[in-house]
Amino acid sequence: MRTTLDEWEILQAVVQLGGFAPAAKQLNRSQSTISYAITRLQDQLGIRLFEMKGRRALLTELGRVLLADAEPHLAGFQQLEQRARSLASGGESEVRLSVDSIFPNGRLFAALSEFTRLFPHVQPKLRQSPFLSADTEFSAHNAQVCISGLLSREFFTKPVLAIRMVAVARHDHSLHILRRRINRADLMQHILVTIEGTASGTLKHQPRVPAQRVLQVTSIEAAIDAVRSGLCFGWLPAYRIESDLASSNLLPLHLPAGGTREVRLNLLCKDLSSLSPEVNVLADLLGFNRSLEEV
Repeated sequence: MRTTLDEWEILQAVVQLGGFAPAAKQLNRSQSTISYAITRLQDQLGIRLFEMKGRRALLTELGRVLLADAEPHLAGFQQLEQRARSLASGGESEVRLSVDSIFPNGRLFAALSEFTRLFPHVQPKLRQSPFLSADTEFSAHNAQVCISGLLSREFFTKPVLAIRMVAVARHDHSLHILRRRINRADLMQHILVTIEGTASGTLKHQPRVPAQRVLQVTSIEAAIDAVRSGLCFGWLPAYRIESDLASSNLLPLHLPAGGTREVRLNLLCKDLSSLSPEVNVLADLLGFNRSLEEV
């Protein structure tokens, strides 16, 4: 390679800072060193990168095109150097996060977006599933942070989110035609959708009436679609069906008790004292240092 990474970084600094003198100050170089690097880069490329407008040196059109092509590579090398420094000082190369799929995706991906902005050199690895067990996630999947509705005495546990579950059916479902409070016998005549998952090898599911006819699904999205179809009723996360409730496509069931339920999600860590700075920041972004919130 005839040109050097250093020369391209100097070119980038001159353009971003608006001149040779500011770039020299920022890079802690002499102005003559900056000028020489730009001259050499132009000679090696055989292209004029700057043109003079009065006393100002402005990037040429070809210079703009080449710098735009070079900047992703410069960012990649800078990220590589940052990752190497982090690993050398005991930092993380990746963070492994397991999250119960009932946790709001908007909140989850906002936290991961901010995390990757703060630590662009760290690779987040995400696993989502219903009814996650921290015991399984930490042992079998080597998770560093887990968000689950299942408690464990073995790990540090901090409640972070309470999710309201509402018993609903489609507006034209037979249970709504009753126009009265619905009893257990009424429910037994209709199909209940349940979200199933496994934890520590044991089948886990939503609470249901014994002997109730059920449709078992493995995701919240499938449960919502099943209720929207009119096939069944079920307890669904209120925040996931706001538009259906607002349009009256789905209606709450008039139950004497239990029409709403609460699922509490907890943030679990193996050992707070041994968490790396990166994992601590991710835990904070997910709600570790906030009071219990409700959605």
